[in-house]
Amino acid sequence: METLEEILGQSIAKPELIIPKPFIASGDKIEESPAARIARNMEVYYHNPWAMVEDECIFTLDQTDLLNPIKPFPNKKWLEVISQIWKDENLLALFKSRRMTITWLMVFLHLWLAMFREGVAIFFVSDKEDKSDELVKRAEFIYKYIPDSMVLKPRIKSSYCYLEFPGLNSYIQGVPQGADQLRQFTASAILADEVAFWEKARETFMAMKPTTDGGGKVTLISSPREGFMKDLCFDLIR
Repeated sequence: METLEEILGQSIAKPELIIPKPFIASGDKIEESPAARIARNMEVYYHNPWAMVEDECIFTLDQTDLLNPIKPFPNKKWLEVISQIWKDENLLALFKSRRMTITWLMVFLHLWLAMFREGVAIFFVSDKEDKSDELVKRAEFIYKYIPDSMVLKPRIKSSYCYLEFPGLNSYIQGVPQGADQLRQFTASAILADEVAFWEKARETFMAMKPTTDGGGKVTLISSPREGFMKDLCFDLIR
């Protein structure tokens, strides 16, 4: 029996197999895989630390609240503005008052720098070494509560006054005030807390100057008080 092709005298194209596309109703979204979400977040957070606050990745410890002490960092516009100023400027001196969460903000921003940049040396400075260790412990607290489902966190090693990121060759170290404490180090960023209450504020600040000269960051924060810190904030240094 002759085939249809033999009767017509030409070959007949075989029909293509058509696979129908799944119907997605208006407003529905394809679910993002956990790995894809983390990859997207890492790219966003690398450039914008405040996005971690917006996504509720950052937590603070409110010791005055006995029922709910661990809370998401407050997503306030004025705090976002301060974080952007810190990111843009190499030298920042800022007065604060209690309950403003400025110390928590600055600890977080310096932690972000250590987590998302390689080879950074960060120093937390207070009037006494044990207070500097408290700041380092705050950074470790923030790190601990960053959700693993949102960020690929680098490995850490912690000890007294020290938080190390071995895979990045970065670290955060706590030191007390004093010019000799910083002169021996090359710092990428320095956070100085309650500077207005230091006995050696001027000498310590002068020892920080090579950090900003080399392109690093120096951030000074304090409760208000007469003296060197006030003069610095209001451009009264002569």
